[in-house]
Amino acid sequence: MSMSLGAEFVQLDLHIKACLRLVLRDDLPREDKRTYDQVKLACKELRLDLRDYEYAETRAEQHKWAKLARHNLRALEVSILALPDVFKPVDVAELSAGIDHIRSQIY
Repeated sequence: MSMSLGAEFVQLDLHIKACLRLVLRDDLPREDKRTYDQVKLACKELRLDLRDYEYAETRAEQHKWAKLARHNLRALEVSILALPDVFKPVDVAELSAGIDHIRSQIY
């Protein structure tokens, strides 16, 4: 039985938050603080976008939420890559694979 998009993202979100907890935001340079905040915001937005995508009642609604989710997935991916002090190469590889898998499930 496959997981829903929301459940898959929860697993990804847990991994992201575990990486973020290992770093003190206040110790980061100003630009990295902004990127750190962008990661957190993208995660919040994605959780809502994927929920709304899954519960959309029409194809038009589903298309709208899919477009937003794809945008936020891209923003999340770019932000993760911009924080090498927070996300190690193994984390980037795993998170990128998870993001790609979610992206492939959105129509």
